[in-house]
This record gives sequence, C-alpha cells and structure tokens, in this order.
Amino acid sequence: FVHELYTSSDELNLVILAIKLLVLTLQRPGEIRLAKWEEFDKKKAIWNIPAHRMKKKREHVVPLPKQALEVLNKIKVVSGNSEFLFPGRIGFTKPISDVALIKAMKKLSANKMTPHGIRHTGSTILNENNFNSDWIERQLSHVEDNKVRGTYNKAEYLEQRKDMMQWWADYLDKIYSV
Repeated sequence: FVHELYTSSDELNLVILAIKLLVLTLQRPGEIRLAKWEEFDKKKAIWNIPAHRMKKKREHVVPLPKQALEVLNKIKVVSGNSEFLFPGRIGFTKPISDVALIKAMKKLSANKMTPHGIRHTGSTILNENNFNSDWIERQLSHVEDNKVRGTYNKAEYLEQRKDMMQWWADYLDKIYSV
C-alpha cells in the first residue's frame, strides 16, 4: 500500500495528498478532510486541531514530521486560496468527502486498506518498535480509559511524539524505497 501511495503518478491529486497526510500523522479521516490552513504552524511543525472537531471534544496538537511539511507544500499548490486543505470540486468552499478517501485507499491497496486501518497499523508498528504506549495513544488522540489517571495525566508528550513521528515517517520512506 505505501509503495502504491508513494509511487502514485497523480502526485498533485488532493485525495492522494490527503491520504499521505493521514498516513504521516495517523489522524482520523474526518480530522484530515476537514483540516483548515489556519490550524497549521509550519515553523513549529505542529497542527492544532480545535476541540470542536475532535471525537472527544478535546484540542489535539499533532507534531508534523518533515515529510508531512513537504506534503503540505504540495497541497497548497492545489488547494490555492481555499480555507480547507482538501476542498471539494465544487467552488472550493466545502471539503472533500470521506467516501473519496475510502475509495482511493481501497483502490491503492487492492481493497485491503481503509483510512482507519492505517491508525491500527501505525499503532502496531510503533508499539512493536518499543515506543512508549502513552505517546502512541496521545498521537492517536485516544483518551485514557482509567478515569483517575485520565483526570490527573494531561501530558501531551509533544517532544517525544515529534521524535516518534519523525521515526514513523522515515520508516515509511524506507518501505517506499524497497
């Protein structure tokens, strides 16, 4: 799947670029397709997703590896002046549909991969490579099940997640080059 994604001949296709950003950040498909330019700080290499767009209604800070910043530059060329990174075809005033991501991923993966499946895969690979499970869960914007621990532990682990996500992006590059 990663090889098909990275070697896609349609390098400036917004749906392909949306999938690349999804893969590089491990965010939910809705968070990707509704992303707005105002949420990104390229200098700090972070994406601030507002609470109202998050599943658990809690702001989420996403570290961006250098490969994600490169993808953002390509997206800007295509999305132009739209407030959305991934505007739909009609008038650039609404985002692409979630169905567009699902269809494109299934096509690239011979019907084996879904947008949410990438999050499972990323979590598994990061855990198998001994990254701290708290960092992984925070990257996936999961909320602690243990209510007491969740009440007291508000750590973002941002610096650790920056390193982890750069490792992840580099890992994907290695898969692509195989």
